[in-house]
Amino acid sequence: MVDPQGTRDQIIDAAERLFGSRGYASVTISQICAASGAPVGSIYHHFGSKSGVLRAVLIRGNEAFFAGLPAADEPSGSPGERLAAYYGTAADLVAKRRALFRLFTSLRLHDDGNDEAQAIMREVDQRGLALMAEFIEPVARGYGVADAAACARELAALNIVYTTGVVATAGCSEDDIRAGMQDLHRLVLASIRDRAAASRGTR
Repeated sequence: MVDPQGTRDQIIDAAERLFGSRGYASVTISQICAASGAPVGSIYHHFGSKSGVLRAVLIRGNEAFFAGLPAADEPSGSPGERLAAYYGTAADLVAKRRALFRLFTSLRLHDDGNDEAQAIMREVDQRGLALMAEFIEPVARGYGVADAAACARELAALNIVYTTGVVATAGCSEDDIRAGMQDLHRLVLASIRDRAAASRGTR
């Protein structure tokens, strides 16, 4: 008996690997079929088009990434400890899902003229920005930042830009990705502390 969800997941898995290694524009439906073992009809049935496959890959990957991170309302630990745990986990997830994050990076850095693909990436990034800001805001507040919400929004945007740069320069090196994410953690922490000092008037 054919498992529709299993077939769908196989297609998404294969597409993630192909898109991440070759770039979205270079991959064809036939290549996804060959890599997944699924017939062409299954791809159109489940996703409608290649851009539909891309949307599924990006949304699943984004949701899995944030589901694997500590929750914003996790009560254990100081703000600094929560921030360190967040970035330590993020570094592991980015390193383990390098193909997915290379795809994110490729779509952000290279406009191949596919408006639909760029629109999907913007949708995913907006969701990511909201979730990152949701985590950072209580941490910033815990450090004493007066406008913690504004700080969180700005640092969430910094996270996307910096992570894109880390993945673009690290290539396939897990160690380089982890080192880059550690640098991002230090940068975010320093920014929060600086804003907290400014809020107290001691900058």
